[in-house]
Amino acid sequence: MSSFTRRVLGGLTAAAVLGSAFGASAQETPVRIAYILADSMLPALYAQDEGYFTEAGLAADLIAVQSGPATVAAVVSGEADVGYAAPIPPINGRLNGVPVKMFLQLGQEVAPDKTYVWIVASRASGITDMAGTEGKKIGFNANGGLCELMWRDHLTAAGLSIDDVQPVVLPFPEQEAALQQGNIDATCTVNPFYASMTSNAELGAVMLATGTLVDLSQPLMSDAFFASDGWLAANGETAVKLAQVMDRARKELLADRATLEATAVKYMELTPEAAKSFNLPIVNDSMTMTADDVQRILDAMIKTGMTTGPLNGAEFVAEVEY
Repeated sequence: MSSFTRRVLGGLTAAAVLGSAFGASAQETPVRIAYILADSMLPALYAQDEGYFTEAGLAADLIAVQSGPATVAAVVSGEADVGYAAPIPPINGRLNGVPVKMFLQLGQEVAPDKTYVWIVASRASGITDMAGTEGKKIGFNANGGLCELMWRDHLTAAGLSIDDVQPVVLPFPEQEAALQQGNIDATCTVNPFYASMTSNAELGAVMLATGTLVDLSQPLMSDAFFASDGWLAANGETAVKLAQVMDRARKELLADRATLEATAVKYMELTPEAAKSFNLPIVNDSMTMTADDVQRILDAMIKTGMTTGPLNGAEFVAEVEY
């Protein structure tokens, strides 16, 4: 296990803090961001490397944790100011009385050629399509996460339900080994882990489905920044600066394929060959989030039995103009 993977799995008690080695100056505003290792977080890691947070007057600490729910826990406990995760963990947090709202969408998907979440099976499992997952051990990174929604939606389309499979919750970094060892037969994954799986000849990954929802005719949000209601009310300028830094970093990585691949190798621990297939999950240039963006997620959660409705997307969003 590499040192970076150990930090990812270490959670908050052994978090990877990538802030300035010299601490915040009097002019810099501290902002602690709890995140899971996933593709649309790469611009933040790149921005930290390039000093863009410091240029914007922010002293950013990037704290790696195991899962989306762990980012919510970090924000709630006060160990982080901002969380990065798929939208469902902060949605579930608010449904359970935790006062958090999303304010920037960092990733989206749309069919047919910009889908960034996958369900893959191992060659040894013998599974060749979604129907073949019946009775099998299937993985996702957290209960109540985007991957659970993906499994539920794609199983329904195959005439199955979540009750027809054996769910196993595993953090993303553990899933490839679990597939190889036969501890799970198929899993939902994201980059950089998908790129690693598909370049692993011994695993022989078989792609069963792509895209969080079967119907991705319209863009669907896949990743977001969120914070507590209180932090957002008191730190509007900081939220705007954070958005501006992310916007700058995203644009630079999209404009320079070589830099994108080098950054993916550095922070996502991909081989140079695997990095060639790495892409940022960006459909829309703008990261501004609206109630409609969240409503599509809420409607899918209700449809697949993850929650009950009706629910109003406006209750989960704090719009930030940058």
